[in-house]
Amino acid sequence: MVQHLIHKGAPARTRLGEQVAELLLAAIRLHEFLPGERLPSERELCARLGVNRTAVREGLRWLEQQKFIEVRRGKYGGAFVLHAPVDLAVERLRGKISDLRQLFEYREVIEPVAAALAAERIEAPELDRLQALHQRERGELGLTRAQMRAIDVEIHEIIAAASRNQYIFQAVHDIRLRLAPGLDVIGRSLTRRRESQVGHAELLAALERHDGKAAAVAMERHVAATRRAITAALAERGIDLDAGDGPPGATPERLPTIAPSPSRSHAG
Repeated sequence: MVQHLIHKGAPARTRLGEQVAELLLAAIRLHEFLPGERLPSERELCARLGVNRTAVREGLRWLEQQKFIEVRRGKYGGAFVLHAPVDLAVERLRGKISDLRQLFEYREVIEPVAAALAAERIEAPELDRLQALHQRERGELGLTRAQMRAIDVEIHEIIAAASRNQYIFQAVHDIRLRLAPGLDVIGRSLTRRRESQVGHAELLAALERHDGKAAAVAMERHVAATRRAITAALAERGIDLDAGDGPPGATPERLPTIAPSPSRSHAG
């Protein structure tokens, strides 16, 4: 999850508070912290990231302003991850539809290649872990959508790691980060849950046979199903994914600049 910032290679011009916000937002988007869960304390984050408390508070303040977390005071207080209502998720996507469309196109190129390579190179412990995750998503009926998302992230990252190509793994990791706002607009749906499980089953079967071609085809179908689900969810709210919202070559999403901390300390 969160790593010491001196190991991240972030540009020196980037404020430490922005780097803290970026790392914590990534962890939230990858469902390493689920809605309702508490983030590590300020002291823990300072130790993990190797930054001072001012930087941690700047990062937390930005996440709170953007409604990713809620900071509670008192004996049982702390920073807690918030569930993103669909209306808020849609608002976060406004102005970024062209980027989302390009992300889908990029994903449709990268992830089938990752699956094909993984089929050739995956090892037994990874297959065992994938099988355990798939059994969990099929067998635990009480899983929340957030828990299902966490399982889905891990499945895709195991497959990407099994490609034994660091560039491909990093690409899939970045795709998952940027895909999260789109996934937030999909409401809870038994049909969508079953569709995802079927996709994972087809992928796992191809990987177990070490069939690269079948794995690529299964991944193509799987990512296409996700695109259809997000496109339909946006269409229900009057947003046409295929129409886009800006000129070609729109720049990817970036965190806004964090304002300097006020002189008084941030309570918490």
